[in-house]
Amino acid sequence: MANLGERIRERRLHLHWTQDALAEKARLSKGFLSDLENNNRSIGADRLLDLARVLGLSLDFLMKGEVAEQAPMQIVIPTRLANLAKEKDLPFSKALVLLEMRRQIIAHRSTTKSDDPEDFDWEGFYESVKTFIP
Repeated sequence: MANLGERIRERRLHLHWTQDALAEKARLSKGFLSDLENNNRSIGADRLLDLARVLGLSLDFLMKGEVAEQAPMQIVIPTRLANLAKEKDLPFSKALVLLEMRRQIIAHRSTTKSDDPEDFDWEGFYESVKTFIP
């Protein structure tokens, strides 16, 4: 069974990314990523979550190599929202509130320029609704 480093490397290669590309996307140094892939380093939970998000993998799979048979509802945090949350030091719960607010607005509009959450202006949206977020 593959270990954490091997699962990271396999996914990176599957995506046709270099170590440089993944390191940049995950905001890690290339040396750290190389050590991680070769099982010479460990990684903290916050960085592992960022890495899982960038790789498009669940934490469960990344950590244990197992895919849950009946996985709970998966919530995908768009990269731009995740970056905003990190920049503004927003907890996960507030990022989820923003995501849900946007979903509800999109659901009630008959026409929208784009449904793609990656193309959405998360910072402008956050600034306009932050007083309503608990």
